[in-house]
Amino acid sequence: MAGFRDRGVVFSMRVMGGTLGGVWERDRRDTLFLLGAIALAIGPQLFNLPLWCAAGFAVLFLWRTGLVFSGRPLPGKVLSIAAAAACTAGVLAQYGTLFGREAGVALLVLFLGLKLMEMRARRDHFVVIFLSFFVLVTGFFESQSMFAAALGMIAVVGLLAALLTMQFGQREVSLRQRLTTVGVMLLQALPLAAALFVLFPRINGPLWGLPSDAHSGSTGMSDTMSPGQISDLANNDEVAFRVQFEGRAPAQSQMYWRGPTLGHFDGKVWRAVRADIGPRPAAQATLPEGGKALHYRTTLEPHSGRWLFALDVPASVPSAPDLAVSVSPDFDMLAADPVNARTRFDATARLDASIGLNETPLSLQNWLQLPPGHHRRTLELASRWRNEEADNGALVQRTLSMFHDADFRYTLNPPLLEDNPVDRFLFETRAGFCEHYASAFVVLMRALDIPARVVTGYQGGEANPADDYWIVRQSDAHAWAEVWLDGKGWVRIDPTSAVAPERIEKGSSALSRQRGQAKDGLPGLGDLDFYRQLRFSIDAVSHGWNQWVLSYDSGRQKSLLGSIGLDSTQPQEIAAALGVVLALAIAGVALSTLRPQVKRDEVERAYDLFCARVAAIGAPRLKAETASRYLERIDPLLEPDDADLAREIVETYSQLRYDPDTSSPKRVRDLQRLVRAFKP
Repeated sequence: MAGFRDRGVVFSMRVMGGTLGGVWERDRRDTLFLLGAIALAIGPQLFNLPLWCAAGFAVLFLWRTGLVFSGRPLPGKVLSIAAAAACTAGVLAQYGTLFGREAGVALLVLFLGLKLMEMRARRDHFVVIFLSFFVLVTGFFESQSMFAAALGMIAVVGLLAALLTMQFGQREVSLRQRLTTVGVMLLQALPLAAALFVLFPRINGPLWGLPSDAHSGSTGMSDTMSPGQISDLANNDEVAFRVQFEGRAPAQSQMYWRGPTLGHFDGKVWRAVRADIGPRPAAQATLPEGGKALHYRTTLEPHSGRWLFALDVPASVPSAPDLAVSVSPDFDMLAADPVNARTRFDATARLDASIGLNETPLSLQNWLQLPPGHHRRTLELASRWRNEEADNGALVQRTLSMFHDADFRYTLNPPLLEDNPVDRFLFETRAGFCEHYASAFVVLMRALDIPARVVTGYQGGEANPADDYWIVRQSDAHAWAEVWLDGKGWVRIDPTSAVAPERIEKGSSALSRQRGQAKDGLPGLGDLDFYRQLRFSIDAVSHGWNQWVLSYDSGRQKSLLGSIGLDSTQPQEIAAALGVVLALAIAGVALSTLRPQVKRDEVERAYDLFCARVAAIGAPRLKAETASRYLERIDPLLEPDDADLAREIVETYSQLRYDPDTSSPKRVRDLQRLVRAFKP
């Protein structure tokens, strides 16, 4: 440490606040403050970059920080040019291009690190700050959550404080004063930002949408199903969608959220039936008279598919502004385009509805297909059962009884099934997740010459008591079956309920907690009430953020403007309203900032409060009466303790007012403390 002191370096956290005298030069303090603000802005983005890219920026950042502490000169232009060429070549090798979202962000971050090595003049500091603002914006390509917005706001405060630091001349102000000034500036800008957010025309879709690389990391339900695919989602707590019902929600065991319907099987993988194979009657729902409809609103997270996951059975086509929805012959609700942004839609369901009564013998052949050369043992079992029973409904119940009475197990870690997975599951392993049971059930039904198909989606959900809505997570992914029966149409059969009825009645999250606790005998973190309440509260706040900020699209803007009498299709009206609001906001800010403000002396303010408290007992101070004369006059009127305190107040006031050597912030605080204690 002595060697560092000889070089004029003293390590202290106070360096970020400045005003350390001659130990630190002014430009060192400003540079360190700027580097701290850059770390706040760039830090979260590093986790979204390739490891070598993040490490490269970290090396440049630490190198520049070391140069600040050591006082050594910056590297020359030759080294900077070579480093820039190496960064460009690395990005080109990583992405195969220098254009696009991911390559552009990586290149921008690396060039920002290189620019740190060229900060010599104040102009360079400004360039670095503006580049940091731009990199901060690119972080919202990856996440627009409330947490990301909070981190971004903290970084904005830091960058603005660094920008403000550059504006001071020789006079240096404290960190507290800089942050206070930035806070006032942001509060003044808040009305303008709110006006622009509400009134500025909304753009449908992302501003920098790049279809080639957008949403490459989306996970969730797929348009195929194979053993183990849905069980991979069992431990994924990411939210798939949120649902808010009008009135009372149905029982959890009735919450089947319909997704892709699968009918073609190659022995391992289930896929949708091709549209050009056989006749496909239009989707038709038969609604019994007197039934009750369920109305609900869904906020669907982006999943890169077209399915809307409607509560089975949908009684009408889901509706939402700027959302074109169609119904497939298999009763799947499909958006016109992949859902690559958070989507809200209103829907209606009838749990007592029947579908598929308009199927014909020819169209039902699509749901009897089995791959040749597979499932020999399953076919033999079906042949015996068919000889013993002719009623299809009875055969369905016999299959469910087999799952319930035999030693079948419901597990998230089933054995690996390679060849003939259905035969091995039914006659050997007898352990699987919902997709194993749904697949085996449908194959056995088709072997019995009963039309059947697999339906994938989500089952159940978790009620959030903090905001009266249901959360459906990826862990609620589920597969079930539908069989076609005479006079009933397509009937939902969930073979999982025969093996693990608690999965359907309580939901996947409750089942996971129950089995986890039974395994080790101890409650996990998710079982603690305070943790669950905290989790629900955070999700409720996040849901509100999604509803009122991220989901404020052109449709909601149109509805809001229409409620106040503005026509969103008339640009002149919107422009006029925006101009009026901005003018009023600017005028309000100007009136609050441009009016003259005289800062009162803290010493005089404290003494005036003392005089006011004495006046309250009938002894106001006379005009031009000195403090000592006033004390002589009021001393007989006060109790002994109050008189002693009054003498101490007047003595401290006189020293602060007439003896500069005794004046200090501590003495001022002492006077204020004495006056607060004085209550005659």
